[in-house]
Amino acid sequence: MKIAAILTVHNRRQKTLSCLQHLFSAAQAYNRTAQDTVALTVFLTDDGCTDGTAEAVRTAFADADIRILQGDGQLFWAGGMRRAWRAAIDEGTHWDFFLLLNDDTNVADNVFDELLEADRHGAATSGRHGLSSGITCEPGHPDVISYGGLNFVNKTRGRQVLLQPSGQPQHIDMSHANILLVHAEAVECMGIFHEGFQHGCADIDYSMMAHRHGLPVFSTSHVCGECECDHGTSRDEIDLLCTMTLAERRQYVNSPTHSDRDYLLFVRRNMPLRYPIAALLRSIRLRFPRLYRSITHFRGVYKSR
Repeated sequence: MKIAAILTVHNRRQKTLSCLQHLFSAAQAYNRTAQDTVALTVFLTDDGCTDGTAEAVRTAFADADIRILQGDGQLFWAGGMRRAWRAAIDEGTHWDFFLLLNDDTNVADNVFDELLEADRHGAATSGRHGLSSGITCEPGHPDVISYGGLNFVNKTRGRQVLLQPSGQPQHIDMSHANILLVHAEAVECMGIFHEGFQHGCADIDYSMMAHRHGLPVFSTSHVCGECECDHGTSRDEIDLLCTMTLAERRQYVNSPTHSDRDYLLFVRRNMPLRYPIAALLRSIRLRFPRLYRSITHFRGVYKSR
């Protein structure tokens, strides 16, 4: 199986090196027993790294098949992933899968068994190949899940819960892309990440787009990697906004890594009936964060988090 691994990196040299080491080790572990072995090619966007990440990767993995694409530091996560993903497609190789991977994620040796099992399960369920999301845990804490998939508790209110592993692949509403195996048929059907996303929401948007195209989106049966959840909760973010001036809040919500724009684009594309209220609430959050905190508390937004 020819798999193109897609990553974008920015000044996390040691994490990037660890991520790639675990990836290649997992491929070797899988290939020792598999009949249909994995051939990995890595497409990595160096988005303006100043810490020598690209040079370190070339030195540490001189014998590996790694293509490094150059960014200017302004691509951010979604843009950097699109850059690497397009390069893999434009090369003209017939890829069987694309493996989307965050560089702060260390996959386990079971990752290919888990992902391919989820892909087969999705195909058996729907007759089509789609997306398979790898469940990750907090480093050193296998029972504390950090990423993988989300299921709606109340789609009208936008409430969702993080999926827990169950010992078999599970259907999910939205997928993270910390570890995400995308079958080539899915890319042929719907392309890659939507151009409108600069940093966040591109992965969960992609999984919801897969549902609209009738493609299966399943999680792995078990944990197959480690990744620290380094995002604060929504409650933490509101508390932070309450300490800022209006000018500071404007700067915050307009920055790519905390973008209201990415969030509202996601809502408009996937839950259009929610868009007017979502836009209104984001406006209140910007101008009157304490009022917004009271509204969200009343609506029970945080109860399932």
